[in-house]
Amino acid sequence: MTRFLINILIVFTVGIGYGQNEITGFAPDFIGKNVSVYTYQDYVTRNRVEIGKGKVEEKDSSFHIAVLTNSTIKIIVEIERTEASMYLAPNTDYFVYFPASDQPVAYVNSTTSIYFNDLDSTDINYRILQYHQWFDSYIALNQNGVAQGKFLSYLDSFKLYVADAYRHVEDPYFITYVRYDLGEMEQTFGGNMRGKKRLNTYLEYIERFPIYYENDRYMKFLLAFYDKEFREYLPVTEQKIMEAIFKSSPTLLMQALKGDILLAKPELRELVMIDKLGKAYYREIGFRPNIVNILDSVSTYALNNVNATVAKNVRDYITKLETGFPAPALQLQTNEQEIISWSKYKGKFVYLNFFATWNERALNDLAIMKKLVAKYNQDIEFVSLCMDKDSTTYETFLEKNPEYNWEFHYLGPDHDLVKDYKVTNVPTYFLVDQEGFIFAAPALAPSPNGKYQSVDQTMHEIKQALHPQERIRVGEK
Repeated sequence: MTRFLINILIVFTVGIGYGQNEITGFAPDFIGKNVSVYTYQDYVTRNRVEIGKGKVEEKDSSFHIAVLTNSTIKIIVEIERTEASMYLAPNTDYFVYFPASDQPVAYVNSTTSIYFNDLDSTDINYRILQYHQWFDSYIALNQNGVAQGKFLSYLDSFKLYVADAYRHVEDPYFITYVRYDLGEMEQTFGGNMRGKKRLNTYLEYIERFPIYYENDRYMKFLLAFYDKEFREYLPVTEQKIMEAIFKSSPTLLMQALKGDILLAKPELRELVMIDKLGKAYYREIGFRPNIVNILDSVSTYALNNVNATVAKNVRDYITKLETGFPAPALQLQTNEQEIISWSKYKGKFVYLNFFATWNERALNDLAIMKKLVAKYNQDIEFVSLCMDKDSTTYETFLEKNPEYNWEFHYLGPDHDLVKDYKVTNVPTYFLVDQEGFIFAAPALAPSPNGKYQSVDQTMHEIKQALHPQERIRVGEK
């Protein structure tokens, strides 16, 4: 099972030994739009990988996507800026209805609910939906007792009902899902994060089971259970942990964490270590290079392939958009079908901004940027990327503002760059150096912030550094 995550991209290309699933959907609100299907490569970073794609046909608003998998996985179906999740069992075809979302439009995806047609009662989606409906009805029936603080008592009774109801079910994904959904509620409401209760939770839910990397409910439970930060350990253990990080040694760090009896299992300890290193990166600023070095090492020499993938994903996630690390790849297409990458700007800084023509602040900043272009275009390229939903508003804007003579490109809200640069609002700015490394993320805007700082000062300093004025010595001309 765990090999699936590391081999997912290869398998979906080759497909040897894997069953094919076909998802047939109807999305009348999205006619002509592209459909993408993703799954999670890991549940620590929640890094998504695309495993299928299609298009909503104009003739009948349907889409058809074939996906290969050998185990049950959670998938995300995305159309335009709307997404919905479901589960995919091997060798199973699905017929679904994908409605529009009633959430307001934003630069993060809106969510909707998928509706199934002709779903078999043994299917993982049917069972999960039925289980949650059952639990909700059970709690509603006992709401008076729950309101009086007896939730855990009712949960204990419900666990017995569940054990009896599903005693003949042989779907390991579903049984694991239910076990850890109940365990998470018990953990949340039971106060079992310390002392004897915490040990009992470990023995009941973790110690005797393998790591279910692909099960979203298991991983949610696991990451909540191991929520202790490195600095929260007892002083002796904390000192060993920090010494290991100072020496950039994953071996010493694993040894330091071995003192925690709840991390006795090596592969589990390594997974928890990876997760905690990712969180420590944002708190231990002075140790950031060390943390990256440890993650690099683990991504090569991990105890299993999945932990290696998780370490790589964590490393990529924490260093993305960080000063001194490579800027996400730039893939821009001109009207002449030329593909523009960072190599075009080699030797010059690049001031990258994401904007929309409906945003007043973005338009004010563009007016200021015109003056910056005149002052600094010798050393800095200005690249503006439009995120308007409709390209016609972008084209009209450029026609009305011919004085904006620097580089503009239309992206739309769904371009990969929007995700790569984690753009959630406009305007947003980045400054990239002459070699394609992040110089500032986010960078200051052309308009002053609350401290009266703007990117003008940064650009002035760059210009001074690149063109230092020669000092005239006394007696020289």
